[in-house]
Amino acid sequence: MDLTISLISHNSKKDLEFLLPSLFLALRDITAEILLIDNCSDDSTLEFIKRNYPGIFARKNKSRLGYGANHNQNLAIAKGKYVVLMNSDVILTPEALFLLLQFMEHNSNIGIVTPKILNEDGTLQYLNKRYPTVSDLFLRRFLPVPFKHLFEKRLTYYEMRDVGYDSIIDVSFVSGAFMFCRTDLIKAVSGFDERFFLYFEDVDLCRRAQKTHRTVYYPDAVVTHQWDRAAHKELKWMIVFMKSAFQYFNKWGYQLF
Repeated sequence: MDLTISLISHNSKKDLEFLLPSLFLALRDITAEILLIDNCSDDSTLEFIKRNYPGIFARKNKSRLGYGANHNQNLAIAKGKYVVLMNSDVILTPEALFLLLQFMEHNSNIGIVTPKILNEDGTLQYLNKRYPTVSDLFLRRFLPVPFKHLFEKRLTYYEMRDVGYDSIIDVSFVSGAFMFCRTDLIKAVSGFDERFFLYFEDVDLCRRAQKTHRTVYYPDAVVTHQWDRAAHKELKWMIVFMKSAFQYFNKWGYQLF
């Protein structure tokens, strides 16, 4: 089997209504399984899947789990040579998965690859990153907008805008919104560190995977990510972000700049 598609839904039925048609179109020439975890939704996600997509293996959690813990459940039973870890608010272009699959098949030293990720209006999401420092996170999360232009060079460096998004490049880490990975590699590094409920689990996974394989950005493949940036600015998510940041720096070391 070529691919395992790992999905998580927390009240994401509306997103899945857009994602799944694009996913099945992108899988038309690929052997795959689709595994979905319903993370305690109350929007009838599971009923929607069973009624409209009986071929998807869907399960519902008894209690709400974090991003990494949910994907780890799917990784434990994944049968595909590659696993696609993706958000439910992604829409794929018809050729995206085929291009990523062929790219990985021809580059055995690459462990994780990510496509070009666009906003709904077609603008680019700058999701390629260098390893975060304490100052990077402060500038991005807490510096008032009127002052951010003073640190534009540092912010663009962190988001790898200095090398651009038009060519194939090695990156420090890629966003958990869409990660195309070698299944055996992700299992070999024991999947996600479940101590991260949300945020930083992607950079932590990439760092561990990079001990043996490269992490690469491949712009020929394209997806759209309907990210609700405003929701992640809410206080509860800021608290989760800070907790994960402390866990990350405690694990990998504090670098100020």
